Amino acid sequence: MKKVFIVHGYKDSPEHHWYPWLKQQVLATGHACEVIDLEHPEQPQYELWKHNITQQIKSLNDDTIIVAHGLGGIASLDFLSSELLSRKLGALFLVAGFSKNLAVLPELNLFLQHARVDDALLRMNILNRFIFFSNNDPFVPAPVSIQLGYSLNSQMIEVKGAGHFMAAEGYTSLTVLWEKLAVLLQPESQAGTQAAYSILS
Repeated sequence: MKKVFIVHGYKDSPEHHWYPWLKQQVLATGHACEVIDLEHPEQPQYELWKHNITQQIKSLNDDTIIVAHGLGGIASLDFLSSELLSRKLGALFLVAGFSKNLAVLPELNLFLQHARVDDALLRMNILNRFIFFSNNDPFVPAPVSIQLGYSLNSQMIEVKGAGHFMAAEGYTSLTVLWEKLAVLLQPESQAGTQAAYSILS
């Protein structure tokens, strides 16, 4: 059995956006899924979020998959940079991922200042890496996500007109991600990651 963890973002909760839908999709396949609960999402604190993730993601191996949205992505990358020294992760899916300060969200700069991302370690120890971004994200400009995608040697998928992939923009489900994830949940999946760029409208 594989275990999928969903890590929500800034000002979010486990009940927001497409998280409950994706959890149900995973559970329907017979695999396990949890949505990580990060405290005080309106005012995220680096140490608290790191503690939350460390306490809730106990199983970490090549049967583990992490799906993270927005700020949850950088929190996950920081966590994995210290936890994958002698372990492998099956897959990482970043939605609107970023690792640099965002001009429209300066309140997150302190969080980002503390986060540490070991690109080389993550490339070596995460078996499958994906990043989804939009051409009209109001918070995370596409070039920021693309730069992160290159640094992680991820498969990059552009979803046109998706904004920040939030419920307010119509994203209570995320089929484009599920199509990739479902392949990895199939028995004896041998899907590897190659650096690639695709566009979905």
